[in-house]
Amino acid sequence: MSPEFSHNVSPIRELLSHKGDISLHRRVFILAGEKIWQTAFLQDLLSGYESDSLWLGESAPEIFPSISIKKAQTWLGNEKQIVVFDANKDFDPDNFAAISGIVVGGGLFFLLLPEKNKWSEIYDSQFGQRLIQSINNTPELIVINQNDDDYDLISDKTKNTSSQNYISPFLTADQQYAVEMIGKQVLNGSNTPLVLISDRGRGKSAALGIVAAKLMRAGIKNIAITAPRMRATDIVFKHIKDLLPDAVSSRGKVQLAESTIHFYSPDQLVEKNINANLLLIDEAAGIPVPLLTSFLKKYPQCIYATTIHGYEGTGRGFSLRFNKILNEYNPAWIKLQMQTPIRWPVNDPLEKWMFSLLCLDAEVVEINSIPEIEQVKIEHKFLKKAEYVNNQILLNEVFALLVLAHYRTRPKDLKNLLDDDNLSLYVSLQNKHVVAVALVIQEGCFSDSLSTLVYRGERRPPGNLLAQALTYHCGVEQAATLDYARVMRIAVHPELQQQGIGTGLLEYVIKNEKEHGRDAIGTSFGMNEFLLNFWKKLKFNVVRIGFTREQTSGEHAAIMLLPLTDKGEEIYLEAISRFKGQLSFWFDDVLKDISIDIKNVFKDEINTLSELTKNDKKDLHSFSQYSRNYELCISALTKLVVLNKNKIAQNDFPGIFRQVLNEKVIKKIKWKEIGKNMGLSGQAETRKLFHQAILYLLE
Repeated sequence: MSPEFSHNVSPIRELLSHKGDISLHRRVFILAGEKIWQTAFLQDLLSGYESDSLWLGESAPEIFPSISIKKAQTWLGNEKQIVVFDANKDFDPDNFAAISGIVVGGGLFFLLLPEKNKWSEIYDSQFGQRLIQSINNTPELIVINQNDDDYDLISDKTKNTSSQNYISPFLTADQQYAVEMIGKQVLNGSNTPLVLISDRGRGKSAALGIVAAKLMRAGIKNIAITAPRMRATDIVFKHIKDLLPDAVSSRGKVQLAESTIHFYSPDQLVEKNINANLLLIDEAAGIPVPLLTSFLKKYPQCIYATTIHGYEGTGRGFSLRFNKILNEYNPAWIKLQMQTPIRWPVNDPLEKWMFSLLCLDAEVVEINSIPEIEQVKIEHKFLKKAEYVNNQILLNEVFALLVLAHYRTRPKDLKNLLDDDNLSLYVSLQNKHVVAVALVIQEGCFSDSLSTLVYRGERRPPGNLLAQALTYHCGVEQAATLDYARVMRIAVHPELQQQGIGTGLLEYVIKNEKEHGRDAIGTSFGMNEFLLNFWKKLKFNVVRIGFTREQTSGEHAAIMLLPLTDKGEEIYLEAISRFKGQLSFWFDDVLKDISIDIKNVFKDEINTLSELTKNDKKDLHSFSQYSRNYELCISALTKLVVLNKNKIAQNDFPGIFRQVLNEKVIKKIKWKEIGKNMGLSGQAETRKLFHQAILYLLE
């Protein structure tokens, strides 16, 4: 039988009577105590409001709708009056940011934490201490301890004071303006791209739904809509269906007379011939820029919408990248911004706290705060954690630039920056402001035996991207035993680029990492000519190209390496030799879709030896005896099959083996198609048959 607790829930329960009142702030309560007390408190408080609640965490009471914290993102776009977030054991910043957006105005957010005397023990990391300090220094948060006899509720007299110069179905003036501008552009037959940006909760997706319904009423026939996931468009379709009750609706599709709006995945829009007069793109920052660019060229009118701060990935990095493309494609493109919150009032405590805690509102320093750049006055510096952990201004300037370096930056990246002791932070300062930043991680130092297991494909320890790629993908068996520095991100203030600042910072990083005893320094990025040339200027060379395109950049990843010691030089030379020996075979097979411009960059590095080399023989052994795959040993396997073509053609050579070798090695057919041709169950069975054929040939 559960123990009884004495607690007064009446003051909070009174708040629940304001259900769905978007004119009221969202309240944040910290329940600090034992889990059994927290559960009893919430069951008493929320009795009768269970269906209005969502509980995130393990061991939630059965009466509450609940999900694991890891599934928070699946609720994006939904709405709840009450959210309970269990952080008794750990605080997940990504999912906290994701789920906070579903709480409506006047709603309640409960954060469950252990007893206060355990906070410092459980949250003993730098990010954990930041969380504790943030709670203690934010008066709008109401902390209720298990042993408190009473607590004070801060009076919320807030009323939504946004301009009332709008008419139904709009909820703010800037939402109405955005819809009218988009409708005007489309109905006038303009092909000018339009970008709609906002923070979460401003009604961006609703605006797309309203304008789509308006255009369908006006007779616009073929409208396509896309997003990173179909679920992200649920709000869009909800508003379309509400405004067009006489339309025929199904999942991802609405039809009104001859007008249709249909959801397509980003890949479908590129790969298929889809007839669309208008393309709406929601959460555009979550779609690779190359795909967004291809939409411009393929569809007559594109409307891009994205969130600029929040869990979904920041739109600021997206904006900087994509704005340049828009400027080249059509300098007259239109930017619209929605600033007024719809689901909660301005200065909402939950939003303000989340933004401050997670640096979601961090912005690069204003350029007018920095005197004219002179290289002699730029200070390159290695920042110790103590210098930025408790310096909010410095941390904001750093994090804002890191966001620009990678537009899928998430709150968890801030946690890693503060907590991961393998991360090093370098900055370039001008007038004490951060104008460039480089994030470097230490990798490698595996034991000989672990490095061998990685090489064989039998182990893959978390992290250590560079060290493991050199070992497994590049085929250098003992590469992971060395000490590496990997430049994860480097960014220069967007208005100060092309002035040598990034080059100067990297030269400083290389010098400093060499002094710290690193054997080599490397990097990995979505490959394009500009970035290849930038790193080549600093004597880095490509040792690996990814076989598939990255989801974030839409480009093949390149790994580049610069040796710093004699040991590093040995690994580097072997990796380069292997890379050059495989390159021509990759370009004929797994990398045949790579652009001719990229191929031309490597035209002088291709080694076309036809006989089996020492490295090839090692690859044949690792392929036949261990778990290294065809693509990584493509040079050796191709040469083996070609050199033994007469043997393979003989009548006593099994026909099924002959077919799989010819189709893969000679004809370069994809595994999936080979499986279909041979009546096999799938790619795994096809690869297994190929492996058996190679074993037979070697025997």
